[in-house]
Amino acid sequence: MEKETISCLNCGKPFKGSFCSHCGQSATVARFTLSHVFTSDFLQKIIYINKGFLFSVKELFTRPGHSVREYMAGKRVSHLNYFSLLVIVIILFSLVEELTPFHFADLSDDAKEMTTSLEELVKKHPKIVYIGIIPYYALFSFVFFRKARQNYAEHFVLNTFKGSALLLLTTLFISIASFLNDTSVILRVEYVLNIGMIGYGTWFYYQYFSIYYSNRFLLFCRSVMCAVVPLLLIVVGLAIFMVSTSAERVTGIY
Repeated sequence: MEKETISCLNCGKPFKGSFCSHCGQSATVARFTLSHVFTSDFLQKIIYINKGFLFSVKELFTRPGHSVREYMAGKRVSHLNYFSLLVIVIILFSLVEELTPFHFADLSDDAKEMTTSLEELVKKHPKIVYIGIIPYYALFSFVFFRKARQNYAEHFVLNTFKGSALLLLTTLFISIASFLNDTSVILRVEYVLNIGMIGYGTWFYYQYFSIYYSNRFLLFCRSVMCAVVPLLLIVVGLAIFMVSTSAERVTGIY
């Protein structure tokens, strides 16, 4: 009996066998699971780099949610693997931070010591920090967009893409700030960056989950909340830590 002809999930061309003769994608494309994320993809592909880097970056800044959703659905050949993308961006960020004179601690006198400590932590363990925060953001999108019925591993993957894009924006900011001598100008640029990052997160989630929600206003509200709430909780947590640390020092003096 002749083997059934199937269509490639990446390019849509009909083909037979295990791989598409047009683009090379495998005929078997399964949903992401935690086992898949932390064994096959993480261990085998984290050090694998291919020509998909520029394509993935272009897609993340032109149609982020749509392109990542297509990646989830099986259109993966043109993209760089999500872990490889994040690792490359982390390396790029670390390189720029090392070579440029700018430091976030210079922008604040009140929180200078804590900001310096955070910068040192990120400088020493960038991969641990930026990969480690992905599960945190994935939890929020998993809760805010339950109706989409995406499993936690899929939320982990989509937030890895989003995290890569936001880290690229931070890298760009550091590069620009290094050429500016006026602190007030840098602070204004940082303000624009922060608004832009919230806007990007909203845009990303709105596009990705657009096929799952018919009410566009509620989708927009969910997207804004998912972009703002995790960041706000981090800021509040750091503020509480600063206040408690200051109180301990005052107590110690007396």
